[in-house]
Amino acid sequence: MFKKFFTLLVVVAIMASFAGNVVAADAAKIYFIVKATESSFWQVVIDGGQTAAEELGVEFIAEAAPSEADIAKQIAIVEAAVGAKPDAIALAPTVADALVPVIEKATDEGIPMILFDSAANTDKYISFLASDNIAIGTIGADKLAEAMIAKYGKAEGQVVGLSFMAGVGSLEARKKGFLERLAEKYPGIEVVDFFDAQGKQGTTLSAVQGYLATYPDLKGIYASNEPTGEETVRALDTAKKTDLAVVVVDTGPQEQWGLANGYVDAMISQKPWVMGYMAVEYALKASQDEQLEKFIDTGVVAISPEMLETGEAEEFLNPVEFHKNK
Repeated sequence: MFKKFFTLLVVVAIMASFAGNVVAADAAKIYFIVKATESSFWQVVIDGGQTAAEELGVEFIAEAAPSEADIAKQIAIVEAAVGAKPDAIALAPTVADALVPVIEKATDEGIPMILFDSAANTDKYISFLASDNIAIGTIGADKLAEAMIAKYGKAEGQVVGLSFMAGVGSLEARKKGFLERLAEKYPGIEVVDFFDAQGKQGTTLSAVQGYLATYPDLKGIYASNEPTGEETVRALDTAKKTDLAVVVVDTGPQEQWGLANGYVDAMISQKPWVMGYMAVEYALKASQDEQLEKFIDTGVVAISPEMLETGEAEEFLNPVEFHKNK
């Protein structure tokens, strides 16, 4: 099922990026720029944006760098978008600082900027739509502690945290929320390391394998986004290790498989399809000079293995199909 779902998303992303949609000649032109299309998360976001564009009659131009580590490429994409003078730009900034100059340039030139997913260190934008990433970290700490109690009888012992790239606003907030919650409520949990994959696919897999060897008494893992969660599950599956308390963020195919097969205790899902849809909706409103809130919380939910069995998680695990069939 996951392979079929992933294939569908790849097709969706390609169609959204290159085919465009048929719109009226005077339709609003909106650039929709995500961090990359190397994960199913961004493919779901693009599908949400594409759907909104079709329903609202917007000219939708989706673009992305080849990987989240290619910050220079995303900057170049945004600069080109600004040069095209669209009616609005919806942007998921890769890092909080590097995108600031081009975001401010767009705003200074009168192009409404809608940010989503990750923050930038500027207030020169119309609205920012995102999950509450501090809350994701807080929930992650609580769910990890719950899993440790269930497996070991107490929330004590060594754990590791995993991040995909330092400087990414959403990931930094998730790390902050996680560490602050542990310090506040779970003093017996020791974070022996908080790994940074530096935006490179494959590095988390070897890192987790290293932690399993270096810390034989390791009790838990918190993976703060899809790439780190996917590779954590692969490492644990290779080691056939289901006794750790594991919490992952996002709902990649391997993360879902891990939750269903005992390698993951909780999966914290954002609402990427909703985020993509709302980013286009708000970009259109901004282009029409509507007054909008500065921050919009797009919501999160913690998914348990039981929710897989009841079907309660379907909206979050297969959002493209769910929203298509509504």
